Parts: sequence; C-alpha cells; structure tokens
Amino acid sequence: MRLGIDIGTDVAQAALLDPAGAAQLVRFADGSTRLPALARQTMHGLQVGSGAAQSLVGNAETTVVGCTRLMGRASDLPRRLLDRLAYPVRDVAGEALCDLLYAEVRASEIYGQLVRALVDAAETMSGEVVDEVVLTVPASAENRFRLQARAAAEAAGVRVMRLINQPTAAILAADLPATAQRVAVVNCAGGATEISLVERMGLDTRVVATAGDLTLGGDDLAWAVADKLAERFHTVAGLDLATADSAGLARAGLRRAAGEALETLCIAPETLLVLDHGGGFGRDLATVVRRSDTDLWLAPQMEQLSELCARVLGASGWSASQLDAVVLIGEAAHLPHIQLTVAAAFERPAASLHTLAAQTLAVRGAALISAQSAPLVWDVTPYPLGINCYYGNTELFSPIIAANTPIPTPAVGMAGACTEPFQTREPDQTEVRLDVLQYRGPRVPQTHGKQRVFPKECEQLGSWLFSGLHPQRGK
Repeated sequence: MRLGIDIGTDVAQAALLDPAGAAQLVRFADGSTRLPALARQTMHGLQVGSGAAQSLVGNAETTVVGCTRLMGRASDLPRRLLDRLAYPVRDVAGEALCDLLYAEVRASEIYGQLVRALVDAAETMSGEVVDEVVLTVPASAENRFRLQARAAAEAAGVRVMRLINQPTAAILAADLPATAQRVAVVNCAGGATEISLVERMGLDTRVVATAGDLTLGGDDLAWAVADKLAERFHTVAGLDLATADSAGLARAGLRRAAGEALETLCIAPETLLVLDHGGGFGRDLATVVRRSDTDLWLAPQMEQLSELCARVLGASGWSASQLDAVVLIGEAAHLPHIQLTVAAAFERPAASLHTLAAQTLAVRGAALISAQSAPLVWDVTPYPLGINCYYGNTELFSPIIAANTPIPTPAVGMAGACTEPFQTREPDQTEVRLDVLQYRGPRVPQTHGKQRVFPKECEQLGSWLFSGLHPQRGK
C-alpha cells in the first residue's frame, strides 16, 4: 500500500487510496485525522503528536513546533524567527539541532518520527502494510530540505516513492470544472506562503511559474498579532512579556492566545483575550481584540502577500484576468485577511475563491499521485541554478538555468537546451573545479552590476573536479 503524507508547521496528515481510487484521510485512535506536528523531549525520550501537544505552553522550552521551518535552512532563518523560540538552535553541517534541556534533537529527526507515526496509524486503520510514501514539500523548499525530508523518512524505516510540491499536489485533488485550465494555487501554510500558476491539460498538469515567501505563514501572522499585544500590555500594564520569564513561557502563551484570537475573529468582530497568571505572565491580563485591530496590525504582511501574487503573475506572463480559477489552500487559508488580499490581487470577489477542503487538498493529491496510473505533472525549478565562475578577479555565481524553467529541461543539442559556454581562467589549465549552485535570494542574478551574486550566498548542490584537460591550440 502507498500513502500520501503532508507535514505542515502545525499539523501532519496522511491519506490513502480506497478500492475505488479515491483519497481517504487516515484516522487516528481518537478519531481525528490531524496529528499535531510537534515533538517534546522528555527524560524518557522524544514524544511526538497529541501527547506532546497537551502541555505545549508549559513545556515550551522542550517542545519543537514547526520542525519543517528549521529543516535545511536553520542558518538562513532571520534572527527574529529564531528569537521567538524558547530553546536554542544551532546549525551543524546544514542540520538544525534544537537544545531541549534533556538532549539536542535534530529537526529532521522529529520529521522522521512524525512520518513514522502517520505510517503506523495508516497500517492500523487499513490492516495493510505501507510499502511506500509520497511526501509533499513546499514548492519553494531548497534542495537541503528535500534531501533531509527523504533521509529522515527512510531513517524511520519508511521508503519514499517521490516528493511532490504542495501546490502541485493540491491541484490534482481540487474539484474544479474542466473549463478551468489556467489556475492559481495559493498555499498559505503555517510557515510559508507560495503560489503556483498551473495549466491543466486534460488529466495532466503543467506548472508555469511559482514564487514563495518563507517568512510569511500563519505562524508569522499570529506572531505579528502577539507582538502588537505585547506592546499593548507593556503600555497599559507596564509588563514586558518578552522578558517576563527566562524559559519563554509567557511569549509562548501569548503566541498561542494570539492564534486563538485570530481564529475567533474569523466569525466574530471582536474577542476577549485573557492571559492567566499561571502561564508565566506574573498576573492575570485581559484585553479586547477587534478585527479592525488585526486589519491594521497585519497590513504589512498582507502587502507582502499582494507583492507575491504580482511577482508570480509577472514570472508567468499571464494577467489576473486570464486565470480561470484561484484555489486557496493551507493552514491559514480560512483567515479573512488572507482571502480578501488574495481575491484583490487576482481581481475577483473573495466568494469566488475555491477553499473547499483547503487543509487537506495537498495530502489528498499526494495519495492520488501514488497510484500506478497517476496523471503526469510537469513542474519548474523555483530557483536559478548555475556554477561558480571568475569574472576578472571576482568569483561570482553564473546562472545557467533561470528560475521557473520547466523540468526536465531539453537535452544538450536539442532546441531549448540550457547551455552556456565558459573558458578556463589560466592558459594551459589542466583542471577545473565546478560547484553547482542554487540561489534563493531576492535578486535576479547577473554577472554585473547590483544583481551580482556571490557563491557564499548560494546553496551548493554538488561539486566536480575535472582533471586531465588538454589545452586547445590555435591553428
């Protein structure tokens, strides 16, 4: 049996195909289909899922939430994201190690344990053995993340059939009319927001362009609200929640309360937010939070989202009016701020957005792609690829494959192949070392001017040493 798995910042899910070929969510012993995507380090070992979630705030310094935000990129995370954590994180050879008092735990180890828990639940539910899994990953995930996800699952004894980008998986499961050929899939997840524009061709799908922001997710929205609430409590109560306790319990409790307030404001114009003194706050605190407050507080993040929509449209060459449908998925897809901003960016009413089963489309699509007769999907590379090369005395990143190039690219010698001529740096040079690099920064890399990118700004995917070269002699 094959299983589709989707592990987000807050929730992990799995789906399998029933005898009719439909994707069915895996249920756990308590009847839920959602496994909390976190882990707590205890004196007796690592505990993942529901058990770890029951005492999250009180054990903030020993509980990792959002292991996927740390995998492959701990050294690249903005300082403000790391400062939110109640435990230290260090990067060792590209692996994020979390110091959870009793032990240092790799973020990828937590990911592997979550995969294992999902597989065990699927086998218990179905009575069959899971032979392979399809893992969803963010479309904007770097190569290190993809390698670590695969390795973590296989270290947990689970064979990985393939990886598929979350927006791409979602479009396979979306219930859209056949006339919807050009579609935008907006994935507002817990730890990132990414958008893929796809073209549906019968049963097959071609991704045209993708763009993502790894600092714009539901978690970031909740923290933005928490920071504003912290400012309010500092003003009216004279209490600095950032330093209220050394373990970070007060900040963790405020973040959780901010997230709950956002959920309530989806259906009510205001909510009473109460912080109990037992959560590390020193004394009971209360304030009324109105939707108009969060509209103002989240305006910078909504501007980021609007810019992301404009960027992916620019990369595709499409206009908003050429889109037949917009599918909104992810853990934050139900928030009114998100829905209104996405609708405005794509020039349509919010009611026209396809949000049905928003939090399960990706995992259902992963299950569908595991079938023997799965539809074909052509994706794109989200980042430019190239090599290190000297221009004068300066070593730079030299792009060869641009971002949003369809994969696979044509073979060398065929029309559309991605090729670039290079020369050795010195006369009679007999060997060359080439580093294959992936650039994930904000610039469109060029080898001159302000768009220059240096190799240290890139992720190295591989390195080759070519030796025994024969100098070409002039005739």
